[in-house]
Amino acid sequence: MTAVAAESLDQFRVRFAELAKKRGPLQIDPFLIAQAIAAVMRECTVRSATGRPIVWNEYRLVMARKDFDLIRPLQAILERDLKVVLAQEAHTRQAELVGELRITVVYDEGDELPQAEGVVRVGFVPTEKLAAPKFGEMTMRLDSFAVAGEIVAHGPTDTISVDDMAQTTHALRWSGGIAHFAAGQTLVVGRPHPDAPPRFISLIGAGAKVNKQHAWIAATNVKLRVGRFAKANPVHVNGQAVGAGEEIETNLPAEISLSHGDMVLTVFAK
Repeated sequence: MTAVAAESLDQFRVRFAELAKKRGPLQIDPFLIAQAIAAVMRECTVRSATGRPIVWNEYRLVMARKDFDLIRPLQAILERDLKVVLAQEAHTRQAELVGELRITVVYDEGDELPQAEGVVRVGFVPTEKLAAPKFGEMTMRLDSFAVAGEIVAHGPTDTISVDDMAQTTHALRWSGGIAHFAAGQTLVVGRPHPDAPPRFISLIGAGAKVNKQHAWIAATNVKLRVGRFAKANPVHVNGQAVGAGEEIETNLPAEISLSHGDMVLTVFAK
């Protein structure tokens, strides 16, 4: 039996034991759910008029009641894992979304599903038409640009060069990639979004807590200045808080934390 099998165009059966390649009792964890949703996402073969893949943006996972009760206390970790895994999946496929990505996990009210099995129902639903969560559901809403918008804008590369690579002197690294730039430039960093300003570094994989324009950086050979936009979420540089609308200077290499560690950047001279 396969780990994920289509039961119809918009419904898939997930066998978590096959996904985990494990026999015997199995506790379904955030990793397995993230892998299951990613596997279902790969089943979508819909394309735009230009041939670009389009993936479903709504996923409703129905689980056995006991499996649901065991995973429910881990919702925060599940949401974190889904953001990372699905960003990687959409990045690999250069996929588009029609709206906000939403994953809802519920238990089988009819008590018909065996443990370690689930059913995933999928659909294309514009953000404004997504139904409100119901009591007893675990619903995770992930910013579509954090998952797929950057892939549409920049293609399948984790490396961004603000200038000719031969002219760059510094690099900014984060969990989703690396950007190269030259000393003396002022650059803006933030969550991927359309109509970004010039000299903008799109932080692939950034979640909704990272602002579209979160901070700016400017480097010399040995120093780095970091500024926080007035309306941006918290910024820390080497553990030191940057006030709203203010800037600080530090030595290179430097670590920049956005929104209390939601994304961590490292800046260094090459």
